[in-house]
Amino acid sequence: MREQAQKAQKAAKKKARKVAERARNVDLSRVDLSKIDPRNIDMKNVEFPRFDWERGRFVRKDAASVVGHSFHAEDVAWPLRLVGWLVNRYIRLCEATGNLLVAGDGPFIKLQAEGKPIIVLVWHGRNFQAIPMSRLFINPVTALTSRSRDGAMIANVIRPFGYAAIQGSGTGTAAKKRTNPKKRGMQAFRAMLKHLKNGEMVLATADVPPGPVFETGPGMVKLAAKSGAAIMVVGAGFSPELPIPGTWDKSKLPLPFANRSLVFGEPIYVEDGDDKAMEAACQRVTDALNAVQAEAEKMVRK
Repeated sequence: MREQAQKAQKAAKKKARKVAERARNVDLSRVDLSKIDPRNIDMKNVEFPRFDWERGRFVRKDAASVVGHSFHAEDVAWPLRLVGWLVNRYIRLCEATGNLLVAGDGPFIKLQAEGKPIIVLVWHGRNFQAIPMSRLFINPVTALTSRSRDGAMIANVIRPFGYAAIQGSGTGTAAKKRTNPKKRGMQAFRAMLKHLKNGEMVLATADVPPGPVFETGPGMVKLAAKSGAAIMVVGAGFSPELPIPGTWDKSKLPLPFANRSLVFGEPIYVEDGDDKAMEAACQRVTDALNAVQAEAEKMVRK
């Protein structure tokens, strides 16, 4: 989409140069301006810039419009950027007013100190509760977000916490369809693989929209097998918090002045194999995530 916009921009500039060259060759001394009546100008043929509600600004009429799955964090409309800023401040408020308990982070810190690649996984419904754990990160971390307006907004939320963002996603089995190529799942997979090969970290959710919830999808497990990275599962507890009705991932809204907890599991390494081996690895990650999540909730006495 950006390439189309760039091509349209080049074409517009080329036409503008031709018009400018013709204007230079016009002898204005021979033009009788008194005969030009503004009332005779056909306003239908006058091109005005249009307002692109997705980008939140005026653009040329020949500019390519922004469509689904082609959003970048800097391209979302200003209302969504404002929402991202407000969410970021709210998370910071919860972080500043709460008490944090951390358990099992020794292996995680050791892997970072050794410069080993790490894939950090949390449940989708606990991603906002887990965002402040970037304070425990030593190495650069890149988070996976969806290639959508929501994903771009989330990228704006997590960027001040030190996360870079890769936009792209797969499709959960609940959708009963193949992954949409426009979601750029394969491009995101290759980008995450490159970061891991450089000894960096990748943060993602284990379960994939639209579900099933609390079941690990194959994407991140295959990434671990391909890269040799260690999977670190993290449970995030928060008390008190409010359930958000109607969400597929059973999300909960953290509240200020709450007790917080982060529980890290042991590193999980996955060897490349057939479909059965991948299914077994997914189940292993699911069991580990459920265990650390239960421990995190127990620590805050839910």
